[in-house]
Amino acid sequence: MLRVLLLLCLQATVVCHLTSCTGKTHRKWADREVFGILRKKASKVPNSGTGLMSITPPPVPKLEHLEKNVKTADFLGEYAAVEKDAKVLPLSESLNFAVTRNRDYLTQKETLYLTALDLTLARNQYSPILTTIGNSSMRHQQVETSVNNFVRDSTLATQGTTSLTTLARTGTRLALDLSTDFVRFLTGNLRDVADSKFAVTLTQPLLKGAGVMAASEPLTQAERTTLYAIRDFTQYRKTFTVGAATAYYQTIQSRDAARNAYIAFTGFTKVIDREKGFVDAGLRTPSSLGLLLQAQLTYQRRWLSAVRGYQDFLDDLKIQIGLPISEKFILDQDELGKLRVIDPPGTLEEAVETAMATRLDLWNRKDELADAERRVKIAKQNLLPGLNLVLGSTIVSDPGSTGLNVDGRRRNITAGADVDLNLNQTPVRNDLVAAQIAEQASRRNLELAEESIRRQIRGAWRSLDLAKRQYDLALTAVSLSESRLQQEEAFSEEGRGTTRDLIDAQQDLIDARDLRTAAVIAHTTARLQLWRDMGILFIKKDGSWMDVLKNEPPRANPTAQPTD
Repeated sequence: MLRVLLLLCLQATVVCHLTSCTGKTHRKWADREVFGILRKKASKVPNSGTGLMSITPPPVPKLEHLEKNVKTADFLGEYAAVEKDAKVLPLSESLNFAVTRNRDYLTQKETLYLTALDLTLARNQYSPILTTIGNSSMRHQQVETSVNNFVRDSTLATQGTTSLTTLARTGTRLALDLSTDFVRFLTGNLRDVADSKFAVTLTQPLLKGAGVMAASEPLTQAERTTLYAIRDFTQYRKTFTVGAATAYYQTIQSRDAARNAYIAFTGFTKVIDREKGFVDAGLRTPSSLGLLLQAQLTYQRRWLSAVRGYQDFLDDLKIQIGLPISEKFILDQDELGKLRVIDPPGTLEEAVETAMATRLDLWNRKDELADAERRVKIAKQNLLPGLNLVLGSTIVSDPGSTGLNVDGRRRNITAGADVDLNLNQTPVRNDLVAAQIAEQASRRNLELAEESIRRQIRGAWRSLDLAKRQYDLALTAVSLSESRLQQEEAFSEEGRGTTRDLIDAQQDLIDARDLRTAAVIAHTTARLQLWRDMGILFIKKDGSWMDVLKNEPPRANPTAQPTD
């Protein structure tokens, strides 16, 4: 008996070890299956990012390979010391950090992984499933046979069942079961008794639930849902890249605004010194000098606010690309000079036609309508009576035999049918009506998606045209403002002109420079958004985009930025 107990304890220990110490093995097993699914299905989705599905947590960020900033940006005031020896982060590196460290981006990848993981379970239901169940029990019994005379019996009972089931996509279910009951009497009349049975059962639906479409619906939908998730993630990558690039450019724009505000603030120093001399000479009134001093204070407040705004934009960008707030880096100011105002080729109608053919989210809406139509057909089939053909064969062991010993001569063969007249039609009727309504809704969703895409393309096209016009106006405004300021400064040196005209000229120049920077950035982001909405924005592994329209001619007069 002690040996039996030790054997049971050893078996329990092995089971516990297998279930608790193979977490890594199961994870590798799941990864291999999931990534195999994603690779195969991603091959059917353009620019799906094959090989980019890893959900391994990113390593600690390293910026050692980036160049150091050797310039001093006086226009940042006290914050300039923070940028001393800071790393220079170009747009390409910013996008690379974003697609590997952004928290929402990583969550989207994990969601896609879990969708494919659900598909592995759906596929598992249509593959052979092996299960084994067993139990053992030890019973001690003491029976009084006469006065003060007891007989002790010890019995070990063991039961085990092994089954193999498989479900075909046609609805055919095959089940194989092997079971055995073993009893050993350890004391008293020492003997063993075993009872074993082997059974095979085949079930085939003939009406309700019959056929590949109805029987494999859960698997079909799981397969298609995974494909939809890959398309959604691919579209998300395009939107994410546009957003990350926009945040980068806006941060540069805020830094440029701080520079312009600083130039305006410091530019008044010489003017005020000169005006003081004019006041002392009686050529200016103290009132005009006071007006200049008030204007200088206004520009100082704008400059300090601009520096604060730049710091906020920079911190927001750090969060978006997944870098710590405490990380010190500056953006590559040359990225602003690389921007060009580019006129897209083709017409608005051609852009709409391209979007209707390439937008991945529209593909999903079309396929979802097909799903709804398929579920209506299945709901109609479920109105039929249930009729299942059942075939079975059972082989049992010889009574009183020991061990696993089934006798092929002791078998039973059965054939029959399970019939369900399906008289209660209310549930299936409701399912049919609900499926029909869902089909109607899917059709409307497809129509709405098509109209929304047309609206997006039209809006993006108008935004691009508006940004181009605003850029042209900003260039003209900068040229006029610079000439006007030079003229007003010349008048001021000669003792002519008015203080108000000088202040207005300076303010107009600041606004014109800010609008020029904003316009070229707005045009760039509007062009990226148009590419995204047309479905032709292709994202590379590092998060950057490819120039898909090589024949786009760059406009003249690029934004020229002063050096720090």
